[in-house]
Amino acid sequence: MKIQLSGLRRATNALFDHLERTGRTEIEVTEDFYWSVPEKHLYSVYTPPPESELTMGQLSDDWNEVARIASGQRPPTAYALVWLSSLLRCIGTKLVS
Repeated sequence: MKIQLSGLRRATNALFDHLERTGRTEIEVTEDFYWSVPEKHLYSVYTPPPESELTMGQLSDDWNEVARIASGQRPPTAYALVWLSSLLRCIGTKLVS
């Protein structure tokens, strides 16, 4: 599978446009810590990761880093997509439930 960045950008914009059309301009996030599965285990779905290798992430830290990029205080990096993905996953599941 190859994902075109232009298509991903269009889909992302369409999703944010949808949220804004439904009146959402901010999302209240009450959760903070989450389980993080190391990348070497993330896509090995037939072998569960050892419990000792699970780590924790923190949404407030992820948001702080993404916000610093948005404000120009920090240069964008590819790894910042990992922080952004944690935030988007939380928001997406919160809006569904």
